[in-house]
Parts: sequence; C-alpha cells; structure tokens
Amino acid sequence: MDPITVSEALRRQLEGLCLKSFPCGPGSWNKSHPATGNKTPIDAYWEDDDPGDETQDALCDLLNQPRSPWEPDDKRNSEVQHLRELAVKCPEKITDQFICSYFRQLRIVDEEVTEVDAQLLKFQNLEELVLSANKITTVHSGNLPRKLKVLELCYNHISSLKDLSINPPPLLQHLGLAYNRIQCSSQSMFLTADIWPNLVSLDLSFNDLTDLFSLVSRISTLQSLRVLTLQGNPLAFITTYRGYTIDCLPQLFVLDEILILPDERHKFSGLSKKKEILENIAKLCVRIGKVQGIPNPNVLTEQPNPGDYPITTITYHVCYDFMEDQPSGDTTQCQPHMFSPMQQTPEEDIEQPDPLNIHTGLYKTVGSHWDESIEQEYVREHTAADLLALKSFLLSGMKVSVTEEKILSWPKDPEENATLSKQDKQVGGKEKDKARSSSSPEKGNKTKERKPKSGRERAETPKTPRSSSGKHKDAETKPAEEEPPPPIAALTVEIEVQLVC
Repeated sequence: MDPITVSEALRRQLEGLCLKSFPCGPGSWNKSHPATGNKTPIDAYWEDDDPGDETQDALCDLLNQPRSPWEPDDKRNSEVQHLRELAVKCPEKITDQFICSYFRQLRIVDEEVTEVDAQLLKFQNLEELVLSANKITTVHSGNLPRKLKVLELCYNHISSLKDLSINPPPLLQHLGLAYNRIQCSSQSMFLTADIWPNLVSLDLSFNDLTDLFSLVSRISTLQSLRVLTLQGNPLAFITTYRGYTIDCLPQLFVLDEILILPDERHKFSGLSKKKEILENIAKLCVRIGKVQGIPNPNVLTEQPNPGDYPITTITYHVCYDFMEDQPSGDTTQCQPHMFSPMQQTPEEDIEQPDPLNIHTGLYKTVGSHWDESIEQEYVREHTAADLLALKSFLLSGMKVSVTEEKILSWPKDPEENATLSKQDKQVGGKEKDKARSSSSPEKGNKTKERKPKSGRERAETPKTPRSSSGKHKDAETKPAEEEPPPPIAALTVEIEVQLVC
C-alpha cells in the first residue's frame, strides 16, 4: 500500500469543506457576489427557488444550521467555520497560498497517515499540529513548520526519537508521544535542554520505558518543564517512582495529571540523594476478600451417617497466578508464558530484545469451609525486577479460580480401627443370620407360619387390587408439573492488586 502523507490527508479534508462549491464559492447561487453580476437561472428545475436568489446571509446560515447537509463535522474548530464564511463573502480570496498562510492549527486524526512530508512547510504560520491515531513510525524534524508550538503524536507507531530531535522547531512548548512504542533507555538522550529549550509539557505516557534514573536525569535539564506524564510505563511500577521524580525535578508542577503540593514535595525531600539505596523493582500487594456464590455441598450431595467412615471434609481455596522473577517455594508451581514485545522499526540505535519468558507461580488461600459468604482475609506481597515483563503480564490478565478440596479421613488409632472392624464383623454376622431366617424354606422342611392376631394379611404383603380397565384409567393421576430450578448465583471473588508506593 502506498504511503499516505500529511498533505494528502489535508487535501481530502479541504475538499470536504466545499470551499468552491455550493453554498460557498463564486457560483451563480451567490447573488451578492460581484463576479456573478446579474445572474441567469442555470436550471429550469429550480424555478422560483433557484439557488441564484440566495443572499450571502442565507448561505452563511446553511453552513451553521443544525442538521444542515453543510454542517461542519468539527464545530469546535473556529478557524474552519470562519474560513467557510469567508468563502461565501469573499470567495476570490480562497487561494492555495491564502489557505496555507491562514491556518494556525491543524488536526489530522485517524486518517492512516504514515509520513510527515515536506509539503507541511507551506503552512508557515502553523502553531499547533495534531497527528494522533495514525500510523506514523518516524517524524523528520526538518519537515515541521518552524513556528510550531504544540506537536501531538499520540497513538502512533513511533519507537525512535532520533529523527525528531535533529533540528526540531525551536519554539515548541508541548510534545505529546503517548501510546507509542518507545522502549529503549537510549531514547532518553534525545530529551535534553539542548534539543528542546522551551519545552513546558512532555507526555511520554503508556510507552515501554523502564530506566527511571537515566530518564529523569536527562529530563532534569529541561528547566522550562512544568508538566510531565509518565504513567503507563513500566518504570511507574517502581516503589519510589513518584517521590524520586518529584525530588529530582523541583521546577515541576504536575506529574501524571496530579498537582504537586508543597507537603508532598517536602515529604520526598532528599530522596534523590539516596539513589544508591533505591531499587529498580516493583512491589505489588494482592488482597482477597469475600467469596460468594458457591453452591451448598450439603444440598448437592448425600451426606453419610455420622458414624460411617471415611469422614469427608470439604474446603474451598482461591487460586491465582502471579509473575515470579525466580521460581521457588513449595507452594508455587511455575509455568512459563511467552510474551512478544511490540514490533519496532529497524534502527541502528534500537536494541532488539528477545521474547519475554515470564514465569508465573500458583498461589492459593487457606482452605475455608462452606458459607454463603466466605471471608478469606488473604494478603500477600509480590516483588518483580523485570518491569517490562510485569507490564506484559498485567496486560494479559491474571487468572483467578476457586477450587473445592475434599479430604477423606479415618481414625489414626489402629486399635480403634480393629474395634471398628470387629464391630463390623459382628454386625455383618447378625445380618447374615437374620437373612438366613427370613429366607424361603427348602423342600422337605416344614416351617410354621405365624398368623397375625387380627387374622388379616400382613401389611408387608399388600393385595393387588382388582380393577377394570375403566377404573384403572380413573385411578391414574396427572403427573405433577416440575418446578423450574432456582437460578444459580454468580460466583464472585473480591480481589485487589495494589502497587506498593
């Protein structure tokens, strides 16, 4: 597929504004425009409602009326609205040169742009350029207008800042690079005051940066920086991330969209000087609370008599898998998972890491007996040194399950077992004798039958009633309608994974 440039996407947007067609432009429909003079109807179909009878005010109303076919897609862009009105009142001014000098801001969003070409330099007065949600892999700073103050490149495929940092616009105040593929620690060398002397706001959120100490040391040279966003990067998992960043950047006002208050700055004062004791690891705390929705096992299964053996004990556990740096421990069953990092453009200064081999361990809570609401009260802290692997693990989703454990138990005392077996034999012998006495007599043997005192037949051998076919039909009863089973309650587990700061 051919690359789509910024100028090509911009041309399509300008065509959609209808600057040279009805209701804009110098057509016969513009009654007040001197170039049309005394117009003549262009089509008899219009009869008395010919567009040539429209005044400029009426044409401008068509541009702004709700539900009008010419209603703009982006009503917030006042420049576009003013340009369209100008195309009605003074259409002769709408030239390519005028359009390039007219715009101060351009938004080209979700247009599948892959290249920022040199045609953008024609917009000499451009101050704000938004190219979000495209497919840009690199930006050559030489193709950016020199008066640019805001450059937004979020949701693209940028992995290297080398080309962007060669000779960027000197007046740039905001640089947005969120949701890209910036990963290697070497990219921090392109974020210094020599390259961005007037940068006030920097957004690097939701990339794959892991080296907090190297990145902050380079950013600390940006003396004009007041707003910094790093959330969504693996380095934000580090325990001392926020405190260390605040103490290293005294000129900063906002970090990760949270205002830095004086008491917070005082709290972390001096932390930057303790770099040798700071660890590049993350600590996460897993808490498990109530478990609800487990069916009652006493209702689903028939319980044996209390004196029977074995005794069945049923308990319930909540199990979950979590990432481990080095698998160890008896209670952990490690299973490797493979996570492949995002594809990057081949650059000489970009490291190409191997696929991430993430080991996960299986953890479970202490067994609890059944209840409508089981309180687990489970708390465990996990540590991780591979921050990029930790991010991949959390994005893939943590598996949580509830297991039922049945334990069959017998008495431990062997004498008790012998007594129980002897009792079983005696009971078994009595049952055999009883069975023999109740069995039918053999041929040649005479047995006496006891008659009931009442002379009636025994209740154990009821008579088969005689009934005709008609009476048999009357005796039949309609089968009872089966009641629908009660709805099954949803199984819910309260689980919380919190970053330890």
